[in-house]
This record gives sequence, structure tokens and C-alpha cells, in this order.
Amino acid sequence: MARVVEPKREALREAQEQLSVAAADLEKKRASLHEVQDHLAKLEQKLTTNKNKKLDLENQVELCIKKMDRAGELLGGLGGEKDRWNQVAKDLGKRYVSLTGDVLISSGVIAYLGAFTSAFRQVCTD
Repeated sequence: MARVVEPKREALREAQEQLSVAAADLEKKRASLHEVQDHLAKLEQKLTTNKNKKLDLENQVELCIKKMDRAGELLGGLGGEKDRWNQVAKDLGKRYVSLTGDVLISSGVIAYLGAFTSAFRQVCTD
């Protein structure tokens, strides 16, 4: 019986040694896998953060484009207003030159034609 059992015990010892070596290798591989998974989790978190930052920057770019469009429209509108105000200023300048004469004529019309009918006053002023 010892002849039959002893080779089996020897085979069991060798198998246990191989098992312990394989278990040690497995433990090393598991530790390595854990490190890789931790690194992957950090990279995924960084990816999520960068995606959020990208979306935020895209929103800011879109907002800036809208603001620039509105500013362009405002400047265009103000450019038209500038031309209009320049024309009004020129017209007022011309009226200012003739203001004294207009006041004198108006005073004369009021003083001398006030007693007459409006039709007669119109004929006289024309």
C-alpha cells in the first residue's frame, strides 16, 4: 500500500507546490489588475471632468457669439443714429443762423397783423 500511496502523496505535494506558485502568481496578477482598475477609474473621472469642462466652454463660446452678434446689431443701429444726429445737428445749425430773423418776422406778424383775419394774415406772410 505504501508503494501505491507514496507516489500519490509525492504527486500531491508537487501539485500543492504548483498550486501555491500559481496562487502567488494569481495574487500578483490580482494586485496588478487592482492597480489598473484604480488607474482606469481615475482616468474615467478625469474624462468626465474634462467632458463637463468642454460642455461649459462650448456654452461660453455660444454665449459669446450671441453677445457679439447683439453688439454688432447694436453698433449698426447706433451707426444709423449717429448719421441721423449729425443731420439733425446740421439742420439745427442752419436754423440757428436764421433764428434772429425768424424771431423778428414773427414779432412783426404778431404786432402788426394780429388784428386781422387769419386768411388776410396768411396772404400777407406768403
